[in-house]
Amino acid sequence: MGYLYFLLGGARSGKSYYAEELAKNLSDKVAYIATAEIIDEEMKKRIDVHKLRRPSSWKTFEFENRAPLIKDYEKILKCVSAEKYDVVLIDCITILLFRLIHQYRLDELEIIGNNLEKKIENEAELFFKEFLDQAKNSKLKFIVVSNEVGMGVVPPYPLGRVFRDLMGTVNKQIAAVSDEAYFFIAGLKQKIK
Repeated sequence: MGYLYFLLGGARSGKSYYAEELAKNLSDKVAYIATAEIIDEEMKKRIDVHKLRRPSSWKTFEFENRAPLIKDYEKILKCVSAEKYDVVLIDCITILLFRLIHQYRLDELEIIGNNLEKKIENEAELFFKEFLDQAKNSKLKFIVVSNEVGMGVVPPYPLGRVFRDLMGTVNKQIAAVSDEAYFFIAGLKQKIK
């Protein structure tokens, strides 16, 4: 049975750094699943900072741009299991969710209909249910990093509101099955489960 650590907090709250330290303490056989893609210089800079912090012994797996994400994740997990890692660090769920819903081009819509919103919600819930089932049925320790985006102002545009709501739903899914959960704020962590 897999073991799942869930690390949740705002931007620059210390989640990723703690996740990396936790992974180092759990094993030297770490698979790092990077969910971000370089879309501009700012993202490249952020990714470079993360890469520099990772030990060279860790193996990094990345999602492809063209593959259906769940199939890509299944391929990554099979590879991780075959290569005998002990720990899988996924950083971060927020970007993974964004990549999942980006195909709908919600940023181009002025109004997002209820049917489309429900379709996206169902797809996201199914994706993360399958991901969590696979994680829990493995023999690996998973460290899952995600952002808490529901504590700020209500986004003034449809994509922001749909994304915020979906992120809350996904975070609840992960928290429900996690073995340990921590909330991060201002570089401090608090165990919440």
